[in-house]
Amino acid sequence: MAFQEKMAWAMAGILTVTGALYYAWVFWATTQLGHLPPPILPFLVVYVVLIIVAATLMAAGFAITNPSEANAPLDERERLIQFKSAAQSGRVFGFLIVVGLIDFAVFQNGNRFFHIAFAALIVSQIIEYGLTVLFYRRGT
Repeated sequence: MAFQEKMAWAMAGILTVTGALYYAWVFWATTQLGHLPPPILPFLVVYVVLIIVAATLMAAGFAITNPSEANAPLDERERLIQFKSAAQSGRVFGFLIVVGLIDFAVFQNGNRFFHIAFAALIVSQIIEYGLTVLFYRRGT
């Protein structure tokens, strides 16, 4: 398995778990407050730092087990895989943001739009990593 594919698996897992935890907190706070909570900057900073630390530890672990693979430049196939998965996830991100903008136009709730946009970021990245794995597996 290529280093990029291993990292895609790891990042998809990290984002899925941390995204689920974040939105579990959002849903819990919504039930406590009776409405969607506003974005809380310290909580978001902790969320991002958690992702960075987990990704760094995973990359270091993969690099230690096979250092030559971690430093190898991407070949043409790998560049194509990354391009295709990034292009598709960008389309998903754009679609989800438009859905969020429509939701905002209808409901006029900025907190809700923030959480939709944040979910769009997380979902599009998970899709990018999932497509990366799929394209590596398919050999495309």
